[in-house]
Amino acid sequence: MSRWIYGYIVAVFITSLGFGQTLKVRHDHDPWGGCEGELVISDLGIEYKTEKEKHNRNWAWTDIQTVDRYSPHKFTVLTYADQKILLGRDQPFDFTVLEGDDLDDETFAVILQNLPRPVVDRVPEEAETIVYEVPVKHLHTFGGCEGTLRFGKDHITYETDHKKDARSWRRDREVVGVWSVNRYDLEIQVYERDGGDFNRTRNFRFQLKEPLNESYYTQLRREFLPVR
Repeated sequence: MSRWIYGYIVAVFITSLGFGQTLKVRHDHDPWGGCEGELVISDLGIEYKTEKEKHNRNWAWTDIQTVDRYSPHKFTVLTYADQKILLGRDQPFDFTVLEGDDLDDETFAVILQNLPRPVVDRVPEEAETIVYEVPVKHLHTFGGCEGTLRFGKDHITYETDHKKDARSWRRDREVVGVWSVNRYDLEIQVYERDGGDFNRTRNFRFQLKEPLNESYYTQLRREFLPVR
């Protein structure tokens, strides 16, 4: 059973009972310092409770633009609140999980079930049955990193030792378009914060180490409308 399916079943059970999951976390302040407290994730939203009252927050799911899971121990909640000092840029809240807890798949499934917008997940899906995969180099602005691009029924996953570039995209939620200009090139356009604006999409360009399977690419073209 896919870990996401298992997590979804657990999430449905948890939310049906009307209570949330609590993590001990540190709210990492920018540019330094932080405060510790509890983060409660439930069907109602996400609440951060700390002794520093001015840092307490309670977000309904419609108050959150996205959640960016860097790892099971670090993640960001991007809100719609303005940062006046940064000329109105949307305010992110960075959290580090403490005391042996983590933002595991079961807890993250609660977010996936309730958040109406796309997420950013840098912890790749592993258990899903893979229908096609290809070794690649992900091209950065300068240089790149190597790994494997895997296509499952529900996810497209990029697995790499370069952890900050690893991704797991839901095909029906995060992926906007897929296209190729030749047999050794593939681009995936996704909803992801590019700089400070989450409403912009981001392109991930891959050099393929093997020729792209033409029949599978035709299938992808049918599924996704390319966006330039």
